[in-house]
Amino acid sequence: MAETFLVDKMGRVRPTTLCNYMLSCAGRHAETRGFGATDSLGWVLARMALHIERVPMWRERFYVETWVRNLYHGFTDRCIRVVDENGAEIASMIATFALLDLKTRSSVDLNGDLGVRLNECMEPDEPLAIRRVPSLSRVPVEDVSFRLRPRYSDVDINGHMNSIRYLDHILDSLPMEYMNSHNLCDFTVAYMHEGDADEELSFGIKELAENHYLVQVTKENGVAASRCELKFMPIE
Repeated sequence: MAETFLVDKMGRVRPTTLCNYMLSCAGRHAETRGFGATDSLGWVLARMALHIERVPMWRERFYVETWVRNLYHGFTDRCIRVVDENGAEIASMIATFALLDLKTRSSVDLNGDLGVRLNECMEPDEPLAIRRVPSLSRVPVEDVSFRLRPRYSDVDINGHMNSIRYLDHILDSLPMEYMNSHNLCDFTVAYMHEGDADEELSFGIKELAENHYLVQVTKENGVAASRCELKFMPIE
């Protein structure tokens, strides 16, 4: 249910709230099927593509569904979608995850028992609005729009900037008037390196076309932490 504390001034479920619902569904799905996160192993989001066909509104009831699409080279692609009470798809996501050993920060082989359990949950031909995670633009982003050092609400259980908090900060940097008159319809992101809790991150935002933005987040050492594209639609 889109309750009051989950929506913005316009009565829309916030994009990051929608993402968190979808990723929470994925986590619960994995846990109940024997390949969820543990004290020593954790699923790390590597890439993600979100498409919002229609924003859920205040007091609207919606449902989240998920399944595994494929398994390859230590990664797995997971599909997640949000449907309304009539079963119509209103948002969809493909997320690529890697399983990490939390002590060594190295990837875990997804063969063996884990692979068997994952394969049992695969639905490779299940229809979804997004067929794959699209490639990100290679246009260079040279200017820094703003800088921040992760704060309490940014840092997750691994001690790094939470994946979805990047999107929160990007949306917060846009003018309120723009956000109130536009809906985010597409968000694609690649996470290259984790943002440590004790280092400053630089956000560079470049407008590629009208309502189309490219963002690069860079660590203090100049290495890119993530790169993403956002597309908006004016509210009619």
